[in-house]
Amino acid sequence: MAIITQISNATTLSGITGTKVTSSTGVANNNGDTAAKDKAKELKNQFLSILLTQMQHQNPLDPMDTKEFTAQLTQFSALEQQIDTNTKLDGVLGALTKSGISEAFGYIDQYVELKTNSTAFQDGSADWTYAIPENAKSVAISVTDSTGKVVYSGSMTNAGGGTDITAGTYNLSLADADLTRAAKDGEVFKINITAKNSENKAITADINTAVKVDSIQSDSKGTYLQAGGMVFAMGDVRKILKAPVTPTPTPTA
Repeated sequence: MAIITQISNATTLSGITGTKVTSSTGVANNNGDTAAKDKAKELKNQFLSILLTQMQHQNPLDPMDTKEFTAQLTQFSALEQQIDTNTKLDGVLGALTKSGISEAFGYIDQYVELKTNSTAFQDGSADWTYAIPENAKSVAISVTDSTGKVVYSGSMTNAGGGTDITAGTYNLSLADADLTRAAKDGEVFKINITAKNSENKAITADINTAVKVDSIQSDSKGTYLQAGGMVFAMGDVRKILKAPVTPTPTPTA
């Protein structure tokens, strides 16, 4: 059956601290800058060729004014230097990006916490942590799959027998048997919590999830971590968690 456990009296998850990581920048792509640099060199060579040709064929009694040509040559040189500077900066960015990719590899097989109402079904369960900021009269929970179909629905009751659900932080763990259908490994589910106080006003719950990073992806926009069907940036990781402890079975006679 679904397991809902109160893990603390904290009414918010924002105060929970952990190992913070930052998101990586995009992968550098200097193909466009290389083409621009080659084009600048080509234009500069064409200009020098035209300038030399005109100087060779100028009228000695009426020499041409070279001030304008010299000014243009200076502009071409400045442009070439600027493009060269940009290319060097792209090289630095590329090195930083490679460092970010190396950092991402370190997350594989690590459990991380994300601030999201989505999670991946891994190791036979889907888990969320949520905080209710005030005592609630009612708390309804529903979980949907990627198509929006409800695969679980339930509600909370006061463990002490009272009429209100106590404010605090809770954990919801759903096994395959709790769902209306069999779940696929890595399948993404989304939780929705509808809570109301004694005045029948809506209460917003703070929701986190913990997933295991099983691979990474990288494209021209950046490097991403993947947990089952979930893909997220390193900057989305709130903290790194210890692996769940599997209880040791009690020996029987």
